[in-house]
Amino acid sequence: MPLIKYTADEDGITTITLNRDAKRNAINNRLAEQILQRLDAAEDDGTRVLILRANPGAPTWCAGHDLSDLDVRDLHVENLTLEVARKIQSVPFPVIALVEGSVYGGGVILLLYADLVVATPSVALAITSNKLGVPLSPDLHAFWLRVIGLHKAKELLFTAGAISAADACQAGLINRVVGPSELESCAMEWAQRIKMGSPAAIASTKRQLNAIAGQTGLSATQVEEMGRQDDEILQSQDTRARIASLLAALRRSKQ
Repeated sequence: MPLIKYTADEDGITTITLNRDAKRNAINNRLAEQILQRLDAAEDDGTRVLILRANPGAPTWCAGHDLSDLDVRDLHVENLTLEVARKIQSVPFPVIALVEGSVYGGGVILLLYADLVVATPSVALAITSNKLGVPLSPDLHAFWLRVIGLHKAKELLFTAGAISAADACQAGLINRVVGPSELESCAMEWAQRIKMGSPAAIASTKRQLNAIAGQTGLSATQVEEMGRQDDEILQSQDTRARIASLLAALRRSKQ
């Protein structure tokens, strides 16, 4: 069974639906590769707007990176969830995230890099990278600051606690909160209005805004030093122990 569903209509509106409900739409290598391939296909299909969603009624929109793919002996493997997020950021057409169900970890980063986000009131969001001891990059932190501000970013990243859709909307991570019956119509209304604009101008605006939002203001020396410190954290015994404990718990839950 394919891990995503892909539809492209004649009006230039493309939909990618995450289809790994049994695994809470956690992004493993296969799912990431399928999303990346379809994002490339969307460009070839002349997409004007792309809607990213889960199956209707799915309890989890995306649980982030599939932790069962992790190997505590080598945590330097490429994170394809981040590659998907950066691809969403770089495609020339707007990406609308249509969200019902909870969002965790790397799934929240997908929302961060989406261009517009509409969600139902029952949505909750949490990112647990610091709970596991997995550092995020300076450009990603810069995006957090631009989108939700310093104190809200610290709350989300320090505590690993969940925030509601209403809270995320007030902070700027979600554009609009609507009832389940209005979710698709809201996304389609945005899509139709976007299509009235110049595709080249919209692509340029997206590229410029994202480039500005990702600026850290740090020197090359500072970025290099932060990278070194993050590498030490990632390879530390504490991080390995935290991830090993989580993986053991996941294995027990499957027994």
